[in-house]
Amino acid sequence: MNLYIPDFAGRVITGADSDYDAARAIWNAMHDRRPAAIACCESAADVAAAVRFARAEGLAIAVRGGGHSMPGHSVCDDGLVVDLRGLSGVEVDARARRVVVGGGALLGELDAATQAHGLVVPAGVVSHTGVGGLTLGGGVGRLMRRFGLTVDALLACEVVLADGSIVRASEQEHQDLFWGLRGGGGNFGVVTEFTFACHALAELQILGMFHPLDRAREVLERGRAEMADPDAPDALLWTSFLRKAPPVPWMPDELVGVPGVMSLVEWSGVSGAEGRARLADIRDDLHPTATSLEAIPFLAMQTITDEIFAAGQMTYIKAGFVTELTDAAIDALLAQAATVGSPLSQIEVLAMGGAIARVDADATAFPHRDAAWLLNVPAMWTDPADTEAEVAWTRESYRLLEPHMTGGTYVNFMAGDEAADSTGAHARTRARLEEVKAAYDPDNVFRLNQNITPARAGAAG
Repeated sequence: MNLYIPDFAGRVITGADSDYDAARAIWNAMHDRRPAAIACCESAADVAAAVRFARAEGLAIAVRGGGHSMPGHSVCDDGLVVDLRGLSGVEVDARARRVVVGGGALLGELDAATQAHGLVVPAGVVSHTGVGGLTLGGGVGRLMRRFGLTVDALLACEVVLADGSIVRASEQEHQDLFWGLRGGGGNFGVVTEFTFACHALAELQILGMFHPLDRAREVLERGRAEMADPDAPDALLWTSFLRKAPPVPWMPDELVGVPGVMSLVEWSGVSGAEGRARLADIRDDLHPTATSLEAIPFLAMQTITDEIFAAGQMTYIKAGFVTELTDAAIDALLAQAATVGSPLSQIEVLAMGGAIARVDADATAFPHRDAAWLLNVPAMWTDPADTEAEVAWTRESYRLLEPHMTGGTYVNFMAGDEAADSTGAHARTRARLEEVKAAYDPDNVFRLNQNITPARAGAAG
């Protein structure tokens, strides 16, 4: 195969290179794929050249940013990986409260640059996650109730399309494409640059709690009541993790490995004193077995789970949304919490609402605006011998929870083995996504993702 890419200024890595294995490795160790080549791009023009080359050679295209794709879509067998890690620049305009981010940047790079000016973009919670993949799926995180999803802060994108052309998508240009990029995944092109609006924030008040499993119902019911309160402030976010107690700094050694519920209740409001008082009331009412209440700089909070979610572990995931955390849903959660295997596996119960719900359901391709909670079941393990059991546990957890869910799932929390029509979208959203796909990628060139097929499907490749 000819691996000379015309008009390409970056480096092309193949199996003959000593760093090939390092270059093709991604976050989820379940996937060990061997691409024909890895095109290390340094500009949007490089990305365009790589896309044109792959089409001419009949190669499948995988797009790699942070490499965190759960199903391993960041790399492929025998195709071309368009590696965006060279496009990692972050430029902050503090006066305008805007930031321009390269398509290969990580959340840690974005956070560091914006926090230098006391600003944030609402995004994810693991600093080595790629900005691009997180954003294109919607972008849930600890600031979502106050400031909305990541896509709600998105102002514009520079996009390389399937024909190798480069366009800008915003509310003023290519509006249909811009709509699809906000929650529709990587189906429509390669985003080489994002422009976000920023918000002022420097510190969070964080309540950490651990309760043994026999008190988990009480904790989940309290979280449900706090988040269902119509007067609940957007600054308040409740997340509970049904899991074995992890070795976090505030967890006594004798509790590590004990099954239970760990909760993080976070306050991102302007008045830290108000938040601290509210969190203290929750703590005092629930009498946790282990607890911590402190003010934590945002930048530090964004890295606290980096080691837990370190690269090189195996991961399998299922997720969905509920409009109400019913007693029956809690029953299902508790039944599976008692069977958690790996000390890294958990069932996450993440509060939605707030600013998310105030965006019209049709404004972006993220269709779950009315959800009250996101139920996420990520299994993580390190021994390949545990794979069958961990995957089975995740699937059984999802089977028990699915009857309580609204349908569809979160694009960024898909395992890759969902049914062909399960793209995370409701029917109306999916139909519109198919129209956008037909307009911008009618031949389904960008198909190694949570794929939307064109409304008028052409031949792939």
